[in-house]
Amino acid sequence: HPTLQTPIVVAVMDPPEDPQFVFYRAPWAPDSTILPEEVDMDVVRTVPILWISAGALAVEPSRGTTRTMLAERGRRRHTILDLDYRPSFWESEDEARREIGATIDAVTVAVGNRTECEVAVGESDPEAAADALLAGGVEIAVVKKGAEGVLVASADERRVIPPVRVGVVCGLGAGDAFGGALCHALLAGMSPFEAVEFANAAGALVASRLLCADAMPTEGEVRDVMEAAGARL
Repeated sequence: HPTLQTPIVVAVMDPPEDPQFVFYRAPWAPDSTILPEEVDMDVVRTVPILWISAGALAVEPSRGTTRTMLAERGRRRHTILDLDYRPSFWESEDEARREIGATIDAVTVAVGNRTECEVAVGESDPEAAADALLAGGVEIAVVKKGAEGVLVASADERRVIPPVRVGVVCGLGAGDAFGGALCHALLAGMSPFEAVEFANAAGALVASRLLCADAMPTEGEVRDVMEAAGARL
């Protein structure tokens, strides 16, 4: 961007399993200024997975651009909304609830923790949150329950994927590992339950390491963790 500064984030490891973030995105971050004409809509329509972060809905013009992308996508399979909620991105929680909640009917998969589900659909109880997401039309609702595992729900079945017990060194990047592994597993043809089981192990593995991007695991490492934990895959 010719004038806007590169945004940065400071992560405070207190506590290490749930880092606190301070974002510097003033006055606007370049990613929030993307216009529809700057996006290759052919890619949006045809890519096997389209992953949207709720943060893209926080301000204009990225909010409108995101809605245009989702309209072009037409709710094709594996259109994923990460309910990722960063309070500093939004004017208020009510605004976040309105904008994120209004986007659920444009996606096929929603992923979030209890707090993020409460912001999106007004429900923090995992079962109730899954019900609300499914009522919004998603095919797969993924509700992270922290140390209690992950609830995966579809219209026909729901299951809690148990946690993978690790010694937490740093939670930074665990959610990114979860998301990347989930995409990989879905593209590999795994069922939603198998995919979340795989993603859950990837997130746990990164939480057991100090770094973030450099800590991202290979598929072999994830499967080793799953085997040690007695997972089904």
